[in-house]
Amino acid sequence: MSKDSFCNKNDTRCLSISCPNSSTCADFSKDNNCHCSDTASNLDKDCDNLEDPCFSKPCQQNASCVNAAGERGFLCKCPPGYSGVTCETANGACGTNFCQHGGICHHDPVHPVCICPSGYAGSFCEMDHDECASSPCHNGAVCQDGINGYSCFCVPGSCKNEAVCLNEIGRYTCVCPQDYTGVNCELEIDECWSQPCLNGATCQDSLGGYFCACAPGFLGDHCELSTEECASQPCLHGGLCMDEDNGYSCNCMSSGFTGMRCETLMPLCWSKPCHNNATCENSVDNYTCHCWPGYTGSQCETDINECHSNPCQSDGECVELSSEKQYGRIAGLPSAFSYHEASGYVCICRPGFTGEAKDR
Repeated sequence: MSKDSFCNKNDTRCLSISCPNSSTCADFSKDNNCHCSDTASNLDKDCDNLEDPCFSKPCQQNASCVNAAGERGFLCKCPPGYSGVTCETANGACGTNFCQHGGICHHDPVHPVCICPSGYAGSFCEMDHDECASSPCHNGAVCQDGINGYSCFCVPGSCKNEAVCLNEIGRYTCVCPQDYTGVNCELEIDECWSQPCLNGATCQDSLGGYFCACAPGFLGDHCELSTEECASQPCLHGGLCMDEDNGYSCNCMSSGFTGMRCETLMPLCWSKPCHNNATCENSVDNYTCHCWPGYTGSQCETDINECHSNPCQSDGECVELSSEKQYGRIAGLPSAFSYHEASGYVCICRPGFTGEAKDR
């Protein structure tokens, strides 16, 4: 048997299983090396360490290199505008899919130009414009980039106090429940803002309402009632306030007014300003006294003295008919006093004289 036969020294390195990684053992050389049929340059002498064909970065123009079957063992995925095994050739004319994302290729004398649709940019419309880069969403909303647009989404937990979050264009809105306000419904509505409590009371805000802490001497939901009712001087026009249990009363006497609080102007004749049974007549802001005969003055307060001229002769006694106290005591007077007959006088003659006075 030959010295170089496979049976020599039981050397079986070049049997069918001698070359790993799917290579084939071609022959057995004198240097005792195994020669493999595929991509021998990429294998070590025993065909057991396969090198990465993309390790040397064979693809140009920043193209992506991927392992592939075949003689080269790699494939270049060229960017738009380039072609060739290693993307070494720049395309000089518009071709199929020259422009990405629906861009329109425009023939130019020097090189093609891509007219990009909205939302894309780059020489080949390969870049999606990031509309979220300008931070268009407000109030902490999350921005999600889209094709020629963006969307804002509520951050979970942004809306407080069980508010409902609504996603809107460029923002989100929190629909607040009753009693809350603010961008995120984080603020409780202050019911004391309108100052509903009266008379120096302190307003205490609560959820959905308020409470008035009244100052001493006041009570009521809004501290509108005074327990010292006369402290607020409720009686008008000089009326006298008299404190009572759970209330007060106004004494309007001598004020010229009437009513619960002395608020109504009282007719002047109600006070009976006219004397001697005179008739009082009200006017807009005054009154007039109509006197009986025998009386005079603005209030008929003056009794006209008919005896002033000494009308009785022979020392007769003159008695005025207006002298009410003399009635029943002097025989010459009428039996009863009457204002409409109180004008005039009578003469009480001395013994031995008689007659009637003619002037009355």
